[in-house]
Amino acid sequence: MGAFVSSLSGGVFQPTPSVVPANHFTPFRFCQLGDIQLGFGHDGWKNDVHRMQLAAQQVNAEDFDFCIVVGDLTNSRHAHEVTAFQQTYPNFTVPVHLLPGNHDVHDLSTLKEFTQDFNTSDHSSFQHNGYRFILLNSITMITDKAEFKNLTTYQWSWFEHELKTAARAGERIVVAHHHLPFEHSEDESDSYWTFPKRVRRKYLQLIRKYSVRHILVGHRHETKNIYPADQFFTIYVVAGTARFFDHNGFGINYFNVSSRDSANDVVQKYVHLKGVTHMKRSEGQPTGCPDIFQH
Repeated sequence: MGAFVSSLSGGVFQPTPSVVPANHFTPFRFCQLGDIQLGFGHDGWKNDVHRMQLAAQQVNAEDFDFCIVVGDLTNSRHAHEVTAFQQTYPNFTVPVHLLPGNHDVHDLSTLKEFTQDFNTSDHSSFQHNGYRFILLNSITMITDKAEFKNLTTYQWSWFEHELKTAARAGERIVVAHHHLPFEHSEDESDSYWTFPKRVRRKYLQLIRKYSVRHILVGHRHETKNIYPADQFFTIYVVAGTARFFDHNGFGINYFNVSSRDSANDVVQKYVHLKGVTHMKRSEGQPTGCPDIFQH
């Protein structure tokens, strides 16, 4: 696999934490990109690359403060897919945070490749204008593979530490990762798309305990918002730029944050990807997906 291409405008961005006076808030905007997943589109991997480039142009034109990509950067980790991502990624001119999906990471060797190929951590956090964004590797969080045991334990501990740190600092919290916590109800059966029940309850208890109102995910190749019965938080699902299984097409979630009141003043809008040559829905379900669970 090729070496990561980095530049001043397109490398991995680690923004300096914003210093905000106690009684002052500066509104900001950010966006959520779904599964870029080069190599998954029905019209060929080169068209996936083209749509990634269109996404970069659209994000750049909006002048967001930053962007979060919620996993599955390539479909099969083939050298040409990774190289194409590395070559296209620097076209983004705003800070972009990359997260792993199950097509990126499914064992320890692919976890190492992910961090090397994309020159980024599989989990991280950053602060911005009184908000803390916690970016998780949901594969490590939910897998039961023995080889991940120590990393799984560590990341759950790290996640809770980040939540506590944010709470002590009075920060509002946004969480992002690849898998959906649930799709229809908190007590639904396990599925390919969601956190298994054995860890879902623990995760959702932490979300409520630390008043997390916004969760950004991908994986589902659909675009929709999911709410628990009490409407306490919103799960934002966005399909990405490779393939979609609903009728909402390719697109990007835009977020406007106008105050510290994260329950009311974080507003999301879904915007279609501009310049695409087709918006044809994909039939069926994905096959040949890497398995992150032991059986």
